[in-house]
Amino acid sequence: MDAADIERKVRSGERLSREDGIALYGCDDLAWLGGLAHEVRTRHSGDVAYFAARCPQDVTDLQEAVALAPRWAADGVTELRLGAGTEVDGSTLAEGVRVLRAALPEGLALTAYALRYGGAGAPVDPVALVEQLLRLRELQDETGGFHVAVPLLQDGPQGATGAEVLKAFAVARLLLDNVPHLAADWALHTEQTAQLALQHGADELTGRVVGDDVGDAVVEVVDDGSAAEQDAGALTREDLLAAIRDAGFRPVERDAHHGAVRSHEGPDPQRRESPQPMRV
Repeated sequence: MDAADIERKVRSGERLSREDGIALYGCDDLAWLGGLAHEVRTRHSGDVAYFAARCPQDVTDLQEAVALAPRWAADGVTELRLGAGTEVDGSTLAEGVRVLRAALPEGLALTAYALRYGGAGAPVDPVALVEQLLRLRELQDETGGFHVAVPLLQDGPQGATGAEVLKAFAVARLLLDNVPHLAADWALHTEQTAQLALQHGADELTGRVVGDDVGDAVVEVVDDGSAAEQDAGALTREDLLAAIRDAGFRPVERDAHHGAVRSHEGPDPQRRESPQPMRV
């Protein structure tokens, strides 16, 4: 791999190729890879790490989504997330996305795309990972409108290692030059890995938020204060804000189109002067 040539392309805005992506995933220098992805992430979002108070609704069948969209909107859903492998009847995925977007009621948007690869006990296939990223990049070129991509790798003892997860985020950030945001799911990757992902290309944390400090946002509230214990995949708002600050970023709550709903104070400057890539 010609690291200098890849750095030149990334810093000049030149699009990386399939071969570049495979070479990046084969790179053993996670510090270099994460640092390069962090450059791109900082160019997009500075010191901000976004979060949304409500999880997006996952879409696995476009025709079904058209039928269910009014109900979802009535239930307060504001954002839909398309998954890799979504079923499309009688059309290309790009055509199906256009039809769904045209049918959505006001206040509901298809803005996220979940990249699903690997699984319990299954090794990560670098070529499959890169090709899925390139399919999303092509879909975004054709349709536009996706604000955020969400790499979903199962980590832990039965899945990808933490280093593999962070490498996947870094490669995604470098290849997806037309998708402005990259989100880490704390319920899937654990809170610590999600924090590290913010230093390897991600600029958003996603997952279920619980608590009573709801402001103008729609969240799921548990009155007895034991929400985090009842749902291991949830964080309280304060825990989420603390996790973002501890990673060195300034939390910003967003709407479905990545407009700022509420900006929060950033990390204590005495603890960290500015976000820096973390090492694993």
